[in-house]
Amino acid sequence: MKSPDLLKETAEILEEVEERIRNLTSLSPRKKQNALNKIREAKENFRNMAGEVVIDNDELASFFLKRATKLKNSTNDKTIEKLGEKTYIKDVEAMYKYSKAAPYDFAGYMKYVNRAYKAYVWGMVSFFVVTAFLPLEFKITSLILLIPIILSLLSLRKRGYSGLMLAFAAIPIPLITGALALRAYMEVFITPNALQEAAQGLGVSTSTAQLIAGIMVLFGIAEIALLSYAIYMLYKHRHAFL
Repeated sequence: MKSPDLLKETAEILEEVEERIRNLTSLSPRKKQNALNKIREAKENFRNMAGEVVIDNDELASFFLKRATKLKNSTNDKTIEKLGEKTYIKDVEAMYKYSKAAPYDFAGYMKYVNRAYKAYVWGMVSFFVVTAFLPLEFKITSLILLIPIILSLLSLRKRGYSGLMLAFAAIPIPLITGALALRAYMEVFITPNALQEAAQGLGVSTSTAQLIAGIMVLFGIAEIALLSYAIYMLYKHRHAFL
């Protein structure tokens, strides 16, 4: 495998970048220290990853090496003054993000992201099922959330950071809705008066209404469990998204 050697070389280049940053005068003290901290951590991340590679991706490893080399070449006062402090720091942060995302490309950590994605998908499916028999305002809410949810799913598949942010924004309302729906369906399932009202509202027998309520309770539990797991795992593995 070529990837371990390329990642080690990337770490070595970043060590040179670290030394060059120490000699810079064009960065403010705060930005300089911030850049040092990020490059130091990125260096260690790539160095550690070189010993944990289980998936050979020499194309990506070569990309990291090229970016590290480019950063090294731009780490001098003359170039930074030309590029601007903001642009240089942005390149440093990009290198740092690449180092944090590396385990998902080389160490097989994508399996955890895939689990989170599947939990998110099925949690949202459960959300739309649960709202099917709820009052109109819940249906409207689900329709409003439909587009952000679809956009988040498309972006998450590509490991887009915007998709992650959309998912974080979209999950709370379905979680709250799931809790409210679970309570409502449980009441229908166990309370005779509520069961009778539900049967009349749906135009079905009480036994059918109770069956529907029971199924919706299961979907409500699934929704809360899956979305809770999804938001936890997505946050835990947020560095996979760029």
